Amino acid sequence: MGAMADYELSEAALAQLVGFALDAVDGVRLASGKGLGGRRRPVRLGREEGGITVELGLVAAYGRSLPELGREVQRAVAEGLKATAGVSVRRVDVVFLEVEPDETA
Repeated sequence: MGAMADYELSEAALAQLVGFALDAVDGVRLASGKGLGGRRRPVRLGREEGGITVELGLVAAYGRSLPELGREVQRAVAEGLKATAGVSVRRVDVVFLEVEPDETA
């Protein structure tokens, strides 16, 4: 087996991958940050030994079970980053900032 090339992903690229992983989860989207005084980014990343941490500010569709939705998001993001970038995710923290009507209903 040949040597693997080292590479690094920028925070912006990782945040994009998180967004793509979230697209696969129905009933949730990233918060815009506009209603938060601009002080909070919807995706915050941290680096720890052995992997990264992800904190997400989300908007959930009304009627969805938030605990279930949170677990679905955690799984999708961790699996998505591992599959697409080989990144180990130590923790995904989900913060629901808003609930809005589900327009698909």
